[in-house]
Amino acid sequence: MKRNDLLNRMARLAKKFGFDFSKTPDAHGANHDKWYVGGEPVIVPRHNEINELTAKSILRSWEEMLEEAASSEEGEGE
Repeated sequence: MKRNDLLNRMARLAKKFGFDFSKTPDAHGANHDKWYVGGEPVIVPRHNEINELTAKSILRSWEEMLEEAASSEEGEGE
């Protein structure tokens, strides 16, 4: 999967849960970038092509973090 496609999917998931998403990472590493949700990082390789299994794992982790962050925000509002 192309890195840009992965970032687009991450952006759609963030929007679905009511979060803003910037394609600019929160932290840069030599080979990876990090985006944070609720204090937990999601690490994305900086390669143009990302293995499909790796991309699916990243998206699964990202969605779980977004769900957790959204539910904790709802709990704070009560």
